[in-house]
Amino acid sequence: MKLDRTTEQVQQDILTFSDRLHQSGCAPYSVAKYTQAYAKRHDIDISIDVTPTKIITIFEQPTQKVVMQTKAPPSVNLQTLVSTLKSLSLKPCDKNPAQYSSWVLCLANVLLPPCYLMLVGTTYFAVGISAILGLIAWLTQITFTGRRAILTEFFVALISSLLVGLLTFYVPQLPVLALCISSIVLFIPGLTVTNALASLALNDFRSGIEFMAQSTLIVIKILIGVILGLSLSSLAGDATTVPFVNEIPLSLHILALIGISVAIGIIFNASMKDIIIGLPAAAIGMWGPHWFTSDWVVGTWISTILITLYGLLAGRIRKVAALVYIIQGIIILVPGSRIIVGASESFFATAILPIPNIGLSALLMFSAIVAGQIMVYSIFGDQLLVRYKGE
Repeated sequence: MKLDRTTEQVQQDILTFSDRLHQSGCAPYSVAKYTQAYAKRHDIDISIDVTPTKIITIFEQPTQKVVMQTKAPPSVNLQTLVSTLKSLSLKPCDKNPAQYSSWVLCLANVLLPPCYLMLVGTTYFAVGISAILGLIAWLTQITFTGRRAILTEFFVALISSLLVGLLTFYVPQLPVLALCISSIVLFIPGLTVTNALASLALNDFRSGIEFMAQSTLIVIKILIGVILGLSLSSLAGDATTVPFVNEIPLSLHILALIGISVAIGIIFNASMKDIIIGLPAAAIGMWGPHWFTSDWVVGTWISTILITLYGLLAGRIRKVAALVYIIQGIIILVPGSRIIVGASESFFATAILPIPNIGLSALLMFSAIVAGQIMVYSIFGDQLLVRYKGE
């Protein structure tokens, strides 16, 4: 399909297309692939180089033109991603996809920590406290915007851990570190780390190193915030440590899984239909490592294969990017939070969850996730990836 427009207009559309994909969280190599398909659909030959913070596009005709764009680190926006990819299927592209209201986003942020705590096991009182921590996270996000946004993770971790540390003097049975983790679970860069390892595995070293550097910075800010907050609270005295207690029944685990999936979907601006379709991936991400084997590493590898296959199949049927359905499962499966768990256990010599050596197994679980994704894409990718006109 050819569009009767000037070459300059078509080139600008191509640049806008790549920008929307990049800023909606599409992986760099996927941005390049889809942009080349979009340009070919308009009979334009391009070469494109994409990293997390830069896009270089070379238009080969009618005269060679190089466009270099510096980008802010992307954030995931699934409705924008789906809407943008519709233009590859010759469907109208919604330039302004629907956004959830501030109140809905606030509710999602408040819901996320309690659901996380119920999934790992805790007390009912701790669940109630974690909702307050979710509100703190939301208020911090809307307060620290623009250039100050880089401080968001640090201040959420600092304020939440300070509050939890002070509360333990009055309520000793509180799971201190688990509450601290629940307050910043939204900011833990599990998906970014997975994309970093996937990029490195595909020999995209620049993107992989950039993603890893971003993830490392976020983890450092979170750890420093938690350590400072708990250290400041300890100045008031030493709190009593109590054994791990789980009061959450299986029925509430299931409800919490649905809650955390919906909250993640809303925060990443996925449509409600896509959130529902992604629930099976979330279930595999949560319980898969337990279902298939007693070994966390092997269970993570099998779960990753199933999540990726499900996302590819659902994406092909729905004609959208597989990321839309994979993301719920990977975020719950990826051991991003387990890095914080392991680091906190090493620093405080206190177990957060009743799982031995989980910090030491984080690297192996990361490797299992990358191995599972590469295996699926290499064997089934050509058959299951969505095909668009022009590819």
